[in-house]
Amino acid sequence: MPSPQFNIERSPNEQPLFAAVVILSLFIWFAIVISVIGLFYALFLGIFFFVAHMVFVSHIRGSGVKLGPDQYPELHEAVVNMSVEMGMAPPEAYVLQSGGMLNALATRFLRANMIVLYSDLLEACGDNRGARDMIIAHELGHLRCGHLRWRWLTLPGYFIPFLGSALSRAREYTCDRYGLAGAGNVNDALRGLAILAAGPVYGRQISFEAFARQHEDVNTGFMTLAEWMSTHPPLSKRIAAIHPPLIQLGYDSARGSLRALFILLFVFVGGIGGVTALVVGLGVLGNLMEQQLPTPAVTESSLPPDSEAAAKRVEADLQRLSAFIEEEWGGVAMLPESMEEIRTRWTIARPDEPLPTDPFDGFEYGYTRDGTSYWIWSSGPDGESGTADDIAYEGSP
Repeated sequence: MPSPQFNIERSPNEQPLFAAVVILSLFIWFAIVISVIGLFYALFLGIFFFVAHMVFVSHIRGSGVKLGPDQYPELHEAVVNMSVEMGMAPPEAYVLQSGGMLNALATRFLRANMIVLYSDLLEACGDNRGARDMIIAHELGHLRCGHLRWRWLTLPGYFIPFLGSALSRAREYTCDRYGLAGAGNVNDALRGLAILAAGPVYGRQISFEAFARQHEDVNTGFMTLAEWMSTHPPLSKRIAAIHPPLIQLGYDSARGSLRALFILLFVFVGGIGGVTALVVGLGVLGNLMEQQLPTPAVTESSLPPDSEAAAKRVEADLQRLSAFIEEEWGGVAMLPESMEEIRTRWTIARPDEPLPTDPFDGFEYGYTRDGTSYWIWSSGPDGESGTADDIAYEGSP
């Protein structure tokens, strides 16, 4: 096995959750073994799952296109190079038509590791190799971390309410870290997840900041409960996890968790039973560990800025925005309606250049229009718009 060129830290909750799944799975297997009827059903289900997986792998190997030096050599080279960088032998890799589904997967049959790249997702990434490599590295991460080993041992634990799904989500966060390393830069990694969310066209125009704010929409009791039952985290939280500055500083991730706990307690205290409540409580505990979003990194905009230097940056930013507005809308009777419209046009016209943000508060600059004139402004040193120290620019194409 080659030596890894980079090491990725797992999601902090993955190993504790895996340990809980293993321990509870052993107890369940013990109960099954001492029960003749339980052992019979376990053997029956085991044979059924094995045959179903064998048929699926046969379909991949027979109908998918296997990557190699003479078959999609660029994709094959990407898989081989990233495998070597992760310190593992390259797996079998296939391209498979999926009827429009944007997805990829890693699997294992006996001792053979495999990844499957759906052709529609590769086409959606287009010429963005970083976004494509994010997807490939994510699936390789599952193999590198051994997520497909010990499946039969841990299988009962995955059926424990909330616990198995919590482990699955923690593993997705881990593999997104591998995807970030494979992409080579944050922007391409975010773009890969954006394409999964919005497809090949709209995924390239997405505002990462606005999309990350959507995790507030699932920060309620019932939505949090639904998330705890899902095997994959919401994509709006996954992009915030690989780029913490996207997280709103005022976001309270405990609100939805506490409300979800209250719902569960109300249901279980109503008479479902103490044993079930204990098992589910273990899963909930794992989810509470996983629910906390990463602490935002200290960035230039989150530090107390030097007012003079920040004011100079604001002046330069406002001039850039004004030039962009007059370039894009100079010959049009109507000016842009909002900063959202400016952001959308900016993303299309300058995909490799982020929209300038206010160094005083870390958010986008303010914008309004009136007839043929418009104003762009910074919140100023106090970080609050509409106060005396705001820095404004007036323009009229």
